Amino acid sequence: MQFLRKLFACLSLSFVFLLVGCVSLARPELSAEEESSLYPLVSYVPEVFEWKEVCPGVSRFDFENTEIPLIYHAVKIDLSSAGPGGTLELVCELGQGTAKFAAHKECAVAVNATPFTGSGQLVGIHKVAGELVSQPVARYAAIGFREELSTEGGRAGGDSGDVRYRRGYTARIFTSQADVELEEWPYAFGGFFVVLKNGEVRTEFIRRGDSRSGAGLSADGRTLYLLVVEGERPSQSRGLSYPQCGEIFRAMGCYDALEFDGGSSAELCINGQSVMSYHVHHVQKNSFGFKLAK
Repeated sequence: MQFLRKLFACLSLSFVFLLVGCVSLARPELSAEEESSLYPLVSYVPEVFEWKEVCPGVSRFDFENTEIPLIYHAVKIDLSSAGPGGTLELVCELGQGTAKFAAHKECAVAVNATPFTGSGQLVGIHKVAGELVSQPVARYAAIGFREELSTEGGRAGGDSGDVRYRRGYTARIFTSQADVELEEWPYAFGGFFVVLKNGEVRTEFIRRGDSRSGAGLSADGRTLYLLVVEGERPSQSRGLSYPQCGEIFRAMGCYDALEFDGGSSAELCINGQSVMSYHVHHVQKNSFGFKLAK
């Protein structure tokens, strides 16, 4: 009987290894030349991004190529319309999945962000209203947000002094979460690595198709782009590599871009509803987004 139990255990373990092997085969690692040959730029970067307005300050674009196959979703957000006095409000939350968060906060747009462990512990910086919730990890990147405040001399009625008025948010992407300048940004969400820097795609990464979630910024930091690539059902969408995501960010008009937690955590919600073609079973531990200000 003991021999049979050991035999069953060995067979079970072999079956697990077989399954893991199948998963690896489904997501092969390619060289830059192989990826370029199999998936030329024109197959996943459109000539024109036809943005459709979701609400004032937020537009979306959805892409599908059944031949690759590939599905991804992008959002463009005018940060000058966000913040106190604007049409949009930055919101974030811990402990809930992105879909629940988006529905609860009535978000016009919401996305998963900082990576986390299997036990739910955040891996990397997460800062909300100046409060550091999770410590930075130097080798990983981050995006920071802060209100853009300007001054105008002379108050109404002839009073002396400066008038401070808000002009929405400015955002900045940091290659390292250990950058001391990030301390000046009251909101910060961690990611993995920068895939676009100063308008140049970074190419040093392993090229393997997978689900992706990331954010990019215009050169002035006033337009935010979100990109979420489907990849949990390879027969419907094979996913993209980091450099391919960088190419899309650059084509959309970004100057810098980084990747958030991808894989089974990748999710994008519009108007409180997930836009993914499949149900995301992995419960994310943090998200951020924008809602219409009341």
